Amino acid sequence: MIYDGADKAIKEMNRLNLKAFNRLKLAKWDEISVIRAVGKVYDDSVKLAERRYYEIALEAFIVALYQANVPPPEATFIGNSTITAEWVLEMLEDPDPVTLYIFLTEADRKKQRLIETLAAAQNKNAEIDKALRYWTMQVGQYADNTVYRARLEAFRQAGVERVRWVTQEDNRVCTDCEPLNGQVFAIEDAPPPQHYGCRCELHCVL
Repeated sequence: MIYDGADKAIKEMNRLNLKAFNRLKLAKWDEISVIRAVGKVYDDSVKLAERRYYEIALEAFIVALYQANVPPPEATFIGNSTITAEWVLEMLEDPDPVTLYIFLTEADRKKQRLIETLAAAQNKNAEIDKALRYWTMQVGQYADNTVYRARLEAFRQAGVERVRWVTQEDNRVCTDCEPLNGQVFAIEDAPPPQHYGCRCELHCVL
């Protein structure tokens, strides 16, 4: 499955982020300690996401090249040349059509908001749990978006001119995605994911 690598990475990031946010509950509650502790949690999580998104993107990119009939040695070479730390950073600095924000900017905003909230909150643990839920959603959404963007980039580099939108074809397909199922688009007109949690796929039309 196209999203298997993303699922594995999301599961690992969720596990590590849960531990990190739970450690915040043990932090001292003076202002300096909170700023440092919250800052470290988000900064470490962003670095972890960047590493995992790189791995997800590279795998998705190479698999897409295989599907476009690029021979394995050439696909691996192109993948390693294209999917770099800089490629991931550029993706995370681009406005995203699904989330409607920039990953790195939003990570900093969430970090600052939690610092400010903890300074005044009566139930600090509840605020930490809430922040973790929102952060988990962001990290997972961008893992899926990474797969989508890497596949689209691979098809472009392989010279694919048309792509087909394919849903998961199960009872969870939403009313936004269902009408797109099977439609063929010029690659430059390929629609982005339609919503949070969208796992529709673009397949190359050879």
